[in-house]
Amino acid sequence: MNHSKLSDHIFKKGKFITPWNELMNEIGKENSWYHGRLPEYLWIALIINFYGREKGLVKCNIILNKIKEQYPALVTPKFSKILNFESEKQDGFFKYLLTVIDTQVLAPLTTIFTYSNFPIFSSKFQSNMSVDQRIETINSVMEETSDHQSYLSTDIRFIIVYFVVLSGKLHMQRESMALLLEYPTLPHEDERMRMIRPTVRSIEMMQNEIDPFDGEYLDFFWEAVSRMNDCKLFYIDMSSDLPDTKEYMSRVKVILEYYTDLFTSANPLDNKMLVLLGITTYSYKRLIELVEHELFYTISGRGIVRTVIEDYIMMKYLLKNESLHADIWTEYQYYGIGQYKLIVERFRQSEKELPNSHVSYEYLDILVNEYKNKEFIDMDTTYFDKQNIRGKAIAVDEKELFDFYYDYDSAFEHGLWGAIRESSLIKCNTPSHQYHCVPDIENNQKLRNVWHDCVRVMNKTLNVLEGLYGIPLHLSAGVKEYE
Repeated sequence: MNHSKLSDHIFKKGKFITPWNELMNEIGKENSWYHGRLPEYLWIALIINFYGREKGLVKCNIILNKIKEQYPALVTPKFSKILNFESEKQDGFFKYLLTVIDTQVLAPLTTIFTYSNFPIFSSKFQSNMSVDQRIETINSVMEETSDHQSYLSTDIRFIIVYFVVLSGKLHMQRESMALLLEYPTLPHEDERMRMIRPTVRSIEMMQNEIDPFDGEYLDFFWEAVSRMNDCKLFYIDMSSDLPDTKEYMSRVKVILEYYTDLFTSANPLDNKMLVLLGITTYSYKRLIELVEHELFYTISGRGIVRTVIEDYIMMKYLLKNESLHADIWTEYQYYGIGQYKLIVERFRQSEKELPNSHVSYEYLDILVNEYKNKEFIDMDTTYFDKQNIRGKAIAVDEKELFDFYYDYDSAFEHGLWGAIRESSLIKCNTPSHQYHCVPDIENNQKLRNVWHDCVRVMNKTLNVLEGLYGIPLHLSAGVKEYE
């Protein structure tokens, strides 16, 4: 299946809908191949796996024709349907099955469908295989069929389609039928199979419309197989050696010292320069935290990237819109101070005491009253200048920073599931556990290094100051070589 592009998705009510889901109902877990359909046809997988593709397909064909003859009401060869036969029919079917296949072929299934729950099946397929061997066989086959496009998976899906055709519930065009009949006669390496396999898979996907899944059977199956094995955990360590940051940070500090001296000596009351240097210094202090605490591969590191990007975009936005405001620099300051005032006033109105809080409400109140009596400070709960960060990024031609970095890092700041999955859960490699996730309480999962992105954005920030106030060439050149 070819992957759709973002531009192929349909945008409705703030949601990008995939082309497939636009055409049909969203495919649920129970309708998926691995979770919802493979458990019903694992018995077929075991037959093909045991005898090999050519001989296995022949034996399956013999069995399917017998089922069609003896049990014409069956639409699909689901194992749950067979297990629901009345006792006499079940006994007869399994006795026939043993005339076509060896006992040990389906013996692994007795670890799932045990004698206590399924006495007829279990008694027929007992063998000298150890429990460990049976579990290993199931795991091996499930691993091979976990990919719905694998050769073995496609062979099983062919058997399903073929049976539905035999049952008379599926009518196909002559060309499609011809392709279907060719499938078992051609090796997978044959060039024609590149066209036949997708046809088989697309037809098989529609069988749930004819014969819906059995939720009770699926629950029983997955509960049983999940108990057979312990978790086998693995994680991806994307970290590398710690970057050499000392020289770069010292050069950034020299540049900020230069601008601070310029500000204090030339025009200490320049509100615009104060705001721009304040924002830049805040970004610099976030980088200090990144370096001193070695947060390069951490969740917190992603928050730092997000902050320096937002700082940089805000600087460019303030400069771009300066002429549209009487004093955008003061507006920006009191917008932020207004947020502090709102926090303080909420706390005071609650009349609560929070002695161990990390928020110093008394100090915040002093900051709110620093330059103006707080009775004259409004509290704006909307975005500054009524524009969210995405809109600001677009306005200053930095949409790529938002699309490729800021939006991603925001997922970590907000604790969205994508970020949780990437950083805090590791994979279990046990097929019978459905490749589920396990909490990474040992903190083994390391993320990719954020240092180079921080350097890139910090240099962009310094370039803004250089464009406004200039700087000796030897100072600016010292940081640009690190990009």
